[in-house]
Amino acid sequence: MDVVETEVLVVGAGPVGVTLGLLLADLGVSTMVIDKRTTVSVLPRARGLNARGAEILRMVGVEADVIRRALPVRPELQVRQDLAHEPTIVQATGGDTFTEVSPCEGIAISQDVLESVLREHLQRRDRAELRTGWRLTRLSDAERGGTCRSFVSDAQGATREIRSRFVVGADGWRSDVRSQLGIATTGDDDLGRMRSVRFAARLSAWLGDPPPAFIRLSGIDGFLVATHPGDRWVLIVPERDGLDAEPGRLVGAALGVDVTVEVLDDTRWVAAVRQAVRFTQGNGMLAGDAAHRVTPAGATGITSGMADAANLAWKLAGTLQGWGGPHLLGSYGQEREPVATWIGGANLRLWTDSQQGRQTPVELRWLEFGYRYRSAIIAPAAGGLDDIDLASSFTPRAEPGDRAPHVRLSDGRSTIDLAGRQFTLLTADDEVAAWSRAADLAGATVAAPLAVVSDPHPQVGAAFHLEPGQAVLIRPDGHLAWRSGVPSPAHDRIPIVRTAIARATGW
Repeated sequence: MDVVETEVLVVGAGPVGVTLGLLLADLGVSTMVIDKRTTVSVLPRARGLNARGAEILRMVGVEADVIRRALPVRPELQVRQDLAHEPTIVQATGGDTFTEVSPCEGIAISQDVLESVLREHLQRRDRAELRTGWRLTRLSDAERGGTCRSFVSDAQGATREIRSRFVVGADGWRSDVRSQLGIATTGDDDLGRMRSVRFAARLSAWLGDPPPAFIRLSGIDGFLVATHPGDRWVLIVPERDGLDAEPGRLVGAALGVDVTVEVLDDTRWVAAVRQAVRFTQGNGMLAGDAAHRVTPAGATGITSGMADAANLAWKLAGTLQGWGGPHLLGSYGQEREPVATWIGGANLRLWTDSQQGRQTPVELRWLEFGYRYRSAIIAPAAGGLDDIDLASSFTPRAEPGDRAPHVRLSDGRSTIDLAGRQFTLLTADDEVAAWSRAADLAGATVAAPLAVVSDPHPQVGAAFHLEPGQAVLIRPDGHLAWRSGVPSPAHDRIPIVRTAIARATGW
């Protein structure tokens, strides 16, 4: 039997698994990503990701290529009875007010196209391997804290053994990894039987060119979404009595206009909101749909899985490279499990209201950017998930656990660009030498990758609520780990920074 060795095995080469592979490779971790499929799915499945997902793609240098392959759409949601009637509601999903929150915007790209772009980049990474047609059949020794032994069947039916320090299941809701780890799930597994009809039709006369990002057809309680160039669309409707079983007639009735329709595919599926009871078991972890499943409402699925990857990658790297302490890896579940539960609850509300024809007053940017992590490696901050009013306007926050706010630095970069491969100590004063010396001496004790950025531009201090002499510590995933207290003399900064970075790395 062939034996292959790698530091991390990622099972599942969808958007979450490949994003995790890219993040790990950029952090210097040898990674193998396997998938039972030999090609990407021809079905569009999800169509796009929101701005936080684009930020994570930006971390691994993929955002620009994804945008080049994106489908042109107008950043808006329309609600209308059918295409013969004018919209009753037009709601922005992007634009100028959104660029104040992030340097990135949501990207309209079908999942099959997104997977192709991500895989192309993964295959160019020196520390990463992609193996397709390989299916996990057995996982051993994941509980022991040493070497995991994963047995896979390749495309020719031969059995191979992969030895790794960690195994991550990013292999969808029917996860083989989750099954092998014996992790149960909980939640609602039948929120309605649905039907997705993919078709081609020229609809620009009614929707314009480019079309809106999302169209809710209230006359049939369905959604119409463009998926690919060439006038390709998907109609998503509840499967119930009274809806024509013939897909062409169903689409024609939903559109309400005289247009030629070419049916490409007719799929039935069941909506659900479910979650694994835990995201880690020994040296095995879950991410994306393997850990939490949501409905299409709010388009949170892919981005939430990418946020899992961003949270987990640097913690695996720190543990493998020795600069991560004994509390680091356990913080993955501490941080992501409550957030997944919170997003799942909001998603359930969005879906239920949508199925009953109601508009839910939820500001989706809270679900993208607004959650605050709590764990053993984050300095305490007041307020948590239960304190967020999802109907209120989104306002970026800058306390430990929050995603670091977006603001332009003096050199033109966004503070979002500080995340990725290292911790960043950010201060809004001009005493960079004092902070750099403190960081160097702290790094001699805790050898985590750490940079110092000092930018006295007033907008930086305002965004992070920093006074002269104060600083914040930004983690590689872009969340804040710590903020200093009242301004301190220079000689006090060394133990302050040492304590901050030690906590943030799990010591």
